[in-house]
Amino acid sequence: MAFELAWLRTWIEVVDSGGFTRAAEQMHLSQPRVSAHIANLERELGCSLIERRIRPLTLTDDGRALLPRARAVLAAADELSTARQTDAGTVSGTVSVASFASASSEFLPGVVTALREQHPQLQVAVLDGGWLGLIESALADRRVSVALRPLRPEPHDHAFTVRPLWREPFVLLAPTGHPLLERNAIELSDLADQRVITIGNPLANSVVGDEAEAALTIKDLVAPSGIVFHQPTTLGAMVRAGHGIGVINYLGAKMIQREGMQIRPIHNLDRYRDVGIWWHAERPLGAAARAFIRAVVQAPRPDGTIAVPPL
Repeated sequence: MAFELAWLRTWIEVVDSGGFTRAAEQMHLSQPRVSAHIANLERELGCSLIERRIRPLTLTDDGRALLPRARAVLAAADELSTARQTDAGTVSGTVSVASFASASSEFLPGVVTALREQHPQLQVAVLDGGWLGLIESALADRRVSVALRPLRPEPHDHAFTVRPLWREPFVLLAPTGHPLLERNAIELSDLADQRVITIGNPLANSVVGDEAEAALTIKDLVAPSGIVFHQPTTLGAMVRAGHGIGVINYLGAKMIQREGMQIRPIHNLDRYRDVGIWWHAERPLGAAARAFIRAVVQAPRPDGTIAVPPL
């Protein structure tokens, strides 16, 4: 069997972008060339990888089984191509990172600045703003090498390993003039009968975002009219417009706080958002990914956070 790495790259781009047309645009190839790469790969492998008659793009059983292996082959090839430079002390290439919105906004810019000062030829590609399931699947499917993700809820793949980075509190975000803002700190019981807006997977069957529900145990206190949004910016816009009060991690609140909103701590709450950097323990990390992890671990914690206490 003899096939080209370019065919694998094209197939993975088709999968990740969701179609042949978008893949062609991303790779600056003609659509017939993309189709030819996929056809050549399928012919050499002796199986179909994509269901041609189903929309949106769907992999065959063989395609789903082979996808992780294909990502591993490309990762190994990329590592091999940069090994000589790495041995000479130069790290280049691209590291792909999954992250959530507040970490991307309040932490990653400083990390990337420090990383590029040390390794000018290294590029960082960030997949951000997703809920936790998207971050986990991106890491599991090898679309990214590392991820910034809260420690709770725990990922389904127990082969993931984590280095804890910081702990931040959950806070209340309310529109200016809201009666709760008359207090310096909010009791958890003050949320009863309030219209609470949280962050999570909006497609899940819950009126409380998954992290708030797991970490804060506020499910029984939140009225059924609670709202779950994907993006902190949307939560902030809804709070500012008076559609409810937000319960959100501190960095998320800091990221979206604007005129017309104020933050208050939630008093006597011993629950936090603990954040770490994750990677897959059973897969080799390239030089670019290792350099990124080092930069993250060495970076100062975001303002308003503390170290995660040892277990």
